[in-house]
Amino acid sequence: MTTRRDFLKSSAWTSAASLAGLAGAPQFAFGQSSNGKTIIKVFMRGGADGLHLFPPTLDPFYREYRPNLAIDEPNQQDAYSAIDLGQSYRSLNPNLWALQEIWDEGRLMIAPATALPEGNRSHFDNQRWIGTGAQDNYIDGYLNRYMQRVSGPDHSLRGAILGKTSESREITGDVTIPALRGEGGFDISNRWYCTDADTGACAEHSLTEFMREFGTNEVTGSDMEQHIRDNQFATVEAIDEVATAESSYSLSSEASAAGLSYSDTQTGRGLKVAAQLIKAGIPLEVACIDWNVGWDSHSNQITSATANDRFVNTELETGAMDFLTFYRDLGGLMDNVVVVVGTEFGRTVLENGSLGTDHGHGGPWFAFGGPTNRVIAPDVSTLDRDELLLTRYIPTVTNYRDIIGEIMVRHMGMSEELISIIFPGHNFTDLRLFG
Repeated sequence: MTTRRDFLKSSAWTSAASLAGLAGAPQFAFGQSSNGKTIIKVFMRGGADGLHLFPPTLDPFYREYRPNLAIDEPNQQDAYSAIDLGQSYRSLNPNLWALQEIWDEGRLMIAPATALPEGNRSHFDNQRWIGTGAQDNYIDGYLNRYMQRVSGPDHSLRGAILGKTSESREITGDVTIPALRGEGGFDISNRWYCTDADTGACAEHSLTEFMREFGTNEVTGSDMEQHIRDNQFATVEAIDEVATAESSYSLSSEASAAGLSYSDTQTGRGLKVAAQLIKAGIPLEVACIDWNVGWDSHSNQITSATANDRFVNTELETGAMDFLTFYRDLGGLMDNVVVVVGTEFGRTVLENGSLGTDHGHGGPWFAFGGPTNRVIAPDVSTLDRDELLLTRYIPTVTNYRDIIGEIMVRHMGMSEELISIIFPGHNFTDLRLFG
C-alpha cells in the first residue's frame, strides 16, 4: 500500500442489488429542477472523535485533558505527528495525510464541532434523527425528501446506496433507491427460468429477462403489487446501468500514476461505484456510503500509551486514501460532486482509563469537491471553557443541517425556500462554507 512517505516522494467484486424503501411518485414543488450535480453523504457510524481527527495541538489544555491520546504538534521529521494545515487551532491526524492535497488545493472544508443540536448521546437516536433531519422517527430521510421535492432525471440510479446493501436512513423513503454493494456483471438465476431447466444451465439468465419484461407491464392488482413491480423494474434497470458503467470504466491516469487505488472496503467499493456511474454519465444525484473504522472508541483508541507508533491506524489511512483516489479519479468532474463526511456525535474531551473516549456532542464533519471552500467551520476557540469543564463535551457549534442545506443550495441549485421543508422547521444559517 502507498504510504504517506511513498506518496510524498512520488507526488469479480461481486455485485448485489437490493432496494430501500417503496416506489412512490415524487411530489415536486416550486418548479425546482436538478442541474447535473451530485452529493455523496458518507457516514462515520459510531461517533468519531473530532479531537483525534482534527487535533488542536497548540491548545494548552489539549495535552492536559488527553495525556496519552494527544497527538504531537506538527513536525515534518516525525511521520506520527499532526499535519499542519496552516491555521492556528486545528491540525490533521497523521493517518489522514492523503487529505492534505485536497486542503492545499483549497477544496476541503472541516467542521470539527458539528451535530444535531437537539440530539442526545444515543447512537440509535442520533443516527436516525440525523437521517430524517428532525427529531422524528417516522418521516422519510432528508435526501429522499430532496428527491421528492426537486425534480430530477427519471432514472433508476438518480439516488443510490453504494458499497453496501444495508439501509441508510438519509436516503430511505417514498422514492425507490437501489443499493449496490459491488461491481461486476450481475444477473439473477433460477433453475426454472433457465434455457435448460433439467440441467440448471443459466448462462442466459432468463429470470432477469423475465423480470425486465414483467416490470414493463401494467399491474392492475393491489398497491403492494404495484410497488413490487416498480421496484423490480428499478432493480433490473440498475443492473443494466451498473454493468454498462463498469465495462467502460478505467481508473484515471492521475490516480494510477500516484499508485492510488480503491480499497476493498465499504468505503472503497462505494466510491468506486460512484466514480463508475459518474464517469459513465449516469445522472446520479444523491448517494450514501459508510466509512467504518471502529469509531465507537471507548477503549484502545491508540495502540498503547508509550509506543512510538501508537497513532498509526491503517484503516483510517485507507479511508483517507480512498477519498484522494476518488478525488484524483474524477479530476475535473469533481466540480460537479461534493462528498460530505459526518458522524452522529463526537467524543468526550477527557480521555478515559482505557485509552479511549466516551460519547459526546459536537463531532467532526468535513466535505470536499464542488464549490467547497478551504475553511474551518465555526469551532471552539479553546478547550478551557466553563461549558467544557462542567460537561466534558465539545459543544455543538455547527448544525449539520446548515452544512447539508448550503450544499443543496450552492451546489445542487435548490431554492433556499426548500431547506425548511427538507429539514422540517429548521431556520437556515448561511455559514459560507461553499461557493
